[in-house]
Amino acid sequence: MRQNTEKKVFDYIKKYNLIKEGDKLIAGVSGGADSMCMLMLLLELKKSMDIAITVAHVDHGIRGAEAKADAGFVKSFCENHGIGFELAEADIPAIVGETGLSLEEAGRNYRYEFFCRTAEKYGAGKIAVAHTKGDHAETVLFNIIRGSGIKGLKGISPERTVKTENGGNLTLIRPILTLSRDEIEEYLKETGQSYRTDSTNLEDTYSRNRLRNRIIPEIKEYINSNVTGHIESLSAQAAEAFDFIERETDRYSGAVAYAADADGKTVSCRLDYSVIGSLHPVLKKNILRRAFEKVAGKLKDVEETHILAIDELYGKQSGKKLSMPYGVTAIREYNTIVLKKETEKDTEDDLSDTVTMYAASRSELPGDIPRGEDEKWFDADLVAGEPEVRTRKDGDYLLIGKEKHKKSLNRFLIDNKIPPEERDRLPVLAVGSHVLWVIGYRQDESCLITPGTQNVLVVKKKG
Repeated sequence: MRQNTEKKVFDYIKKYNLIKEGDKLIAGVSGGADSMCMLMLLLELKKSMDIAITVAHVDHGIRGAEAKADAGFVKSFCENHGIGFELAEADIPAIVGETGLSLEEAGRNYRYEFFCRTAEKYGAGKIAVAHTKGDHAETVLFNIIRGSGIKGLKGISPERTVKTENGGNLTLIRPILTLSRDEIEEYLKETGQSYRTDSTNLEDTYSRNRLRNRIIPEIKEYINSNVTGHIESLSAQAAEAFDFIERETDRYSGAVAYAADADGKTVSCRLDYSVIGSLHPVLKKNILRRAFEKVAGKLKDVEETHILAIDELYGKQSGKKLSMPYGVTAIREYNTIVLKKETEKDTEDDLSDTVTMYAASRSELPGDIPRGEDEKWFDADLVAGEPEVRTRKDGDYLLIGKEKHKKSLNRFLIDNKIPPEERDRLPVLAVGSHVLWVIGYRQDESCLITPGTQNVLVVKKKG
């Protein structure tokens, strides 16, 4: 049995190329059965491969003396086997109080941050964690119950990339994802290796514990004893299907235009429905999910109903909006859908440095009047007041055409299909309510240069 387990794991590692010669690994070890089994197997692998292993252990500050004993157990094991050991002592309840996260999420975030810091300290490129076949089944079931799409059916992958605080990339690997709990316990029994039991894992306080301790065992006993195997098979098929959908989604990346703030963080995107509107629903929804995740920063708790609501918004009148999770607003604009991340405080742009203005005699200026949208000339003697650069106000208007018909600024913006979220930020040059120039767009026609113009107001857009 022992040799079979080792071969199974080593074949799995080779299949997914999880560990290579010369790799430096950080192993997350709690002292429980799963992580001790992983550590034992890594040590066995080290006998035939040139790899370096350092153990990282976290005391979450929740279980008092029991947790201290776990840390001591893992430290002693490492000392006896000549392995580097790094300990972090956290206060997860305090972090929960500060952030509002659950104990599970706060603990997980802290662990991975510590693992990444330890990897950087030792120059390691990979972090090994002890997820198992049972964890995989729990994750898939949990995702289904929570309302996941196909991506959630993939469950836990053999490896993934994680970002460090310094912006680097590390690889998170799961070398014993192929083992069941029974195989793990049997392996530890045959090798004579003891392990610690976290008492909180026996409680049904957390959703995952209920799945592990009650729901899955009942499914095995009363419905199908091979439930985890069937979930694994379904997950593999879902992973293949999702990979195909992802590659097809990449083909339409040009249909989504992203915008970022000064720090480079994505704050909005525009989805061109003339391109994606007629696509197959599976592909269209994946494009929407990907766009939403990029703007919001996460997809957790975003359900199928949210994605469908965004899609259905396109069938409504231009200007209609939807409030979505994580402060995202979806807006229908002509042939597009805009997803916009709301900031905590909307502040008016500083427009003082938008343009340069100066007066000059007509004879001092070149003969040709500028025709572009970045520079406009006005007959200074016809400008009835002191122009200012500002954003729009109620009652603003332009005088258009030879007859100088009065047209509201709002109607001008709508007719020119200027997106609603840009209208309140768009700078205008105005005297009172009279808009002389929608900067970057049309010039009012009440102060145009004529053959008799003597004095010119020159206005140039910066940038």
